[in-house]
Amino acid sequence: MFQCVSGPVLRSVVVFLLLGVSYSKRRCNYSEILDSYRELIFVELQNLNLTGNFDTSKERDCCPSGKVQHVLRSIHGMTQQFLCQGRGQGIRQQGGMEKPVEMMEQLIRQNCRHTDLVRRQKRAAPCVTSQRTKRKKKKRMRLIRALIHCWQKLQSVYMPTK
Repeated sequence: MFQCVSGPVLRSVVVFLLLGVSYSKRRCNYSEILDSYRELIFVELQNLNLTGNFDTSKERDCCPSGKVQHVLRSIHGMTQQFLCQGRGQGIRQQGGMEKPVEMMEQLIRQNCRHTDLVRRQKRAAPCVTSQRTKRKKKKRMRLIRALIHCWQKLQSVYMPTK
């Protein structure tokens, strides 16, 4: 029975089966991401007094989707934007906020496939540093508030299925 199947056909079938198994896995390990966020990053944000409820009613919703993957993608994009703004000439670290944001970005990269993070994202502009430090500080604070808001939303949207 197996004598009818040629070598290249058999190899093709095996490759397709292996690809199917590897891509059928969950895209991101949401429970690991949220557990690590609660244990490490949230504590860091509390130490910086950045975990209070912010009045975001005046600002647009930075993570409008109710889907876990979309909220996580928004968080990843904001971490990239925040870290991009921190690079520049003469920009001092602003109250130690870089550390938790870097931890967020690393956590998402470690627990998600790269293609899931960049898929369907608008093409991002290259990292451009601005000259106005005061405006940059306000923008970075808005980004931090938006990141915290999105993490809260991600926690409320994601309910692990057991």
